[in-house]
Amino acid sequence: MKRSPFVTILVLAVLGLSLCAALSRSFYLQEKAAIASEFQADIRQAAAILERQVLLNLEVLFALKAAIEHVPGKMDAQQFESLTDDILQRSPAIMAFAWAPAIEREHLAEFELEQQRTFAQWRITERDADNRVVPVSERSLYVPVQFIAPLAKNAAAVGFDLASETKRLTAIKAARDTGRMAATAGIQLVQEPDNQQGFLVFAPLYEGQPTSLQQRREAHYGYINGVFLMDELTDHAIGINNETSLLFQVIDVTDAQPNELYSNVDPASSSWVSDLDYTTRMADIAGRTWEIRAMPSQRYIDRRRSHLPALIMVSGILLIALLVIHALVNVNRNRALVASQAKLEQMSLTDGLTQVANRRHFDQFLEQEWGRAMRQQRPLSLVMVDIDNFKAYNDHYGHPEGDECLRQVARILQAVVRRPTDMLARYGGEEFAIVLPDTATGEVIAEACRAAIENAAIEHVASAVSNRVTISAGVCSMLPGASNTLDDLMQQADAALYRAKHAGRNQVARC
Repeated sequence: MKRSPFVTILVLAVLGLSLCAALSRSFYLQEKAAIASEFQADIRQAAAILERQVLLNLEVLFALKAAIEHVPGKMDAQQFESLTDDILQRSPAIMAFAWAPAIEREHLAEFELEQQRTFAQWRITERDADNRVVPVSERSLYVPVQFIAPLAKNAAAVGFDLASETKRLTAIKAARDTGRMAATAGIQLVQEPDNQQGFLVFAPLYEGQPTSLQQRREAHYGYINGVFLMDELTDHAIGINNETSLLFQVIDVTDAQPNELYSNVDPASSSWVSDLDYTTRMADIAGRTWEIRAMPSQRYIDRRRSHLPALIMVSGILLIALLVIHALVNVNRNRALVASQAKLEQMSLTDGLTQVANRRHFDQFLEQEWGRAMRQQRPLSLVMVDIDNFKAYNDHYGHPEGDECLRQVARILQAVVRRPTDMLARYGGEEFAIVLPDTATGEVIAEACRAAIENAAIEHVASAVSNRVTISAGVCSMLPGASNTLDDLMQQADAALYRAKHAGRNQVARC
């Protein structure tokens, strides 16, 4: 029964609208991927700047430690202020420097009395469970803040026993025993009334140059430590505190329970696009491991979107409407056009499954490039590719999955073979061929293809080579001349492929 031309027009119109919708969605998804890529690049850059800022401040603390170790005699408040004043002015991200001696229990009263000769109200204190300042309890070791600069902003910390709190004590012991700087987990600072996260970095001080754990414990006499507020440090480094269109968090993941050190906005807000969540890890921060976690808001994404997907859809609808009107007026011409399209489809040079060049196109292109290479005396490379154990893949997963595997492999290979002058073709079955004009080192591209397929991690539990899909490749590069032919090139590339498969697969062999 002959189909009515009106039905055909209606079907084509629906297909055209579907194509427009698919194209519009494709551009929408590409834009989303581009925005995600741009967002990740921005976060990586911000993380690198913050990391560099933190490490520079740690270098400042290390330099101060070295300077203090060379100060003759006993440290006093005037000396400490003299050493730290200029550094603090040049390093605004550092909230304070503190000098804290290590005092054993039997020397505590003597030490406290000595301080009171200068400051009558001087006391060694700690905080109780209600965060109230109370006298210290009995323990074997005390690490009180003796001097701190700048004093005006940090007076509340003077006399506070750093060993009275678990996070500080953990860092104190780590610094003493290793001889390296050690940072605390996130803490609330004694001198900071607001509920802001900060951290301390302890640099141990020794008499002489101890080398063993026992020597370090015996020679240790105190600490110089830097005091940092995460808000100040982050704002000074990347100025993100007032940015509300994205979430930027610094999280300490050293311990079993991650600790949020900084968040520029409320992470519980519903405005964050969680499927664009991005995490990157920073370098070692004085023995701690920090991660940057970020998410954009919908406003962040919308600001970066174009009107192209909507424009494509609207333009497509208008175009389809015009075509339908034209088709209704010119039914006979449309029939001829349909017939012509059918003929063109039959002559198509594209493989229907993988959407790369088919064998017919490959043969024509290779012959054409061989002739051109001979005329110009330029090298020509041919790469023959075979999917390892593909029959086993089809037997295990089924032919529909096998077809999808072929499509994935084709897309991955096409992403590697990017020069406009190159060609990727489906040679037949699970074999592909790559023609590389003006190329004398085709094995480089072949190896890149092999690595890309392996890194794609397409599952293949039935493979005898790996638990993922792999390929073998044979490469032959020739300079066409009187002593060789196109058949020689193809035979030698095919022979190289055989050697790669015979040698264990998942490798590249050349002629």
